Amino acid sequence: MTEQQPDKLDQFNAKLQAARDRIEGSGTQELAREGTSLGYGFRLSVELLAGLLVGLGMGYVIDGWLGTRPWLMLVFMILGLGAGVLNVMRVTRQMEQLEASKKDQR
Repeated sequence: MTEQQPDKLDQFNAKLQAARDRIEGSGTQELAREGTSLGYGFRLSVELLAGLLVGLGMGYVIDGWLGTRPWLMLVFMILGLGAGVLNVMRVTRQMEQLEASKKDQR
């Protein structure tokens, strides 16, 4: 090993530590907020889709059992969509309350 390599290694460690300090600063708070927003978006879409799919599945099974295809599937699809919309409204209400409590703490 030459004498230049430890100097380069020390410089690299200093640059790495400076970058870590910058990342641990205010940037991570903004990234965390964006991450939760993305998570909420996925959660809302899954809530809506799950309600719709459960309604379709229940209607399909009951239609097959009673032999009334496609009428009960359509009815349960509408009910599942309504349940999904209600779930989305409930989650958004919770999100608004959480944001309001965060603003009050600041």
